[in-house]
Amino acid sequence: MKGQWTNVYSGDLTLRSWWVDTDSECEYIAIVLPEVFGINNWIRSFSEKLAKQNVPVLALPLYGRTAPKLDLAYSKEDLKLGRHHKNLTTSKNIIKDIAAALNWVKEKYPQKKISIIGFCFGGYAAVIASSLKGIESTFCFYGAGIIVPSKDTNCAPIDLLEKVSGKLNFICGSLDDLIPLQDRLEIKKKFKKLDPSEERFIYIEVKGADHGFMCDQRESFNKDASLFGWNLLMNELITHTTNAIS
Repeated sequence: MKGQWTNVYSGDLTLRSWWVDTDSECEYIAIVLPEVFGINNWIRSFSEKLAKQNVPVLALPLYGRTAPKLDLAYSKEDLKLGRHHKNLTTSKNIIKDIAAALNWVKEKYPQKKISIIGFCFGGYAAVIASSLKGIESTFCFYGAGIIVPSKDTNCAPIDLLEKVSGKLNFICGSLDDLIPLQDRLEIKKKFKKLDPSEERFIYIEVKGADHGFMCDQRESFNKDASLFGWNLLMNELITHTTNAIS
C-alpha cells in the first residue's frame, strides 16, 4: 500500500497529513500520531505497513502551527528541534486537531471503528485524544509526561481518563527513563482504580525495552518488544477481519 499527502482542516488551519487507503472490510480505521520527529519516513512506512493489514490509516501532524511539514531523522540535533516544537504545542490545539481528524475519517468511513495509535509525543497526544467521543480504542506507546499538568489547561492527560469511553492501552518499556518508575506506578494505580478488571484501561510494561522500541530506525529499537507491540495492534484491529494479509 502506498500513501499520499492529503489535507485535513482544523478550522482555518491546514494539516498536511499522510493517508493510506485500503479496499477492505476491516472494521477499523486508524489515526496515527507521530513522535516528536514529525511525519517522517518511519511514521509513513509504519502507516503503510498497517494498511497492508487492511486498516486504512491517517497520520496526523502535531506541529501544524509551527512546523507543518516537519520530517526529521533521529540525530541529537533532530531531537532538539522536535522537542522545541513539542514545547510550543497546547492541549487545546491537540484536541482541536485530532477532533478534526476524527471528523475527516468519519466522513470517509462512517461505519468503521476508530483507533488512535500514538508514539512518543504522539502517545502523550493519544491519551488526551482518548477522552473524545467516538474512539473505540487507543494505543499509547511510551507517551511520557501524561501525569504532568499541561501549561495551557493546568490539567494532566491522566486527569481526563474519566471521560474515556473506549479502551486505552498504555505500553512502555521497563528501561524507559522518560517514564520513571514513580510515573509508571501512578499510571498503574490510576488505571486499576478506574477499571479493576483491567478490561478497558490496560497498562503493559515490556521488560528490557527502552523508549522508542517500536521504531526500527532508532538505536533503542527492540525487535522482540516491537513484535509484541505489533501483535497487540493486530489482536485489536484485525481480530474479526478474515482477509487480513499475513
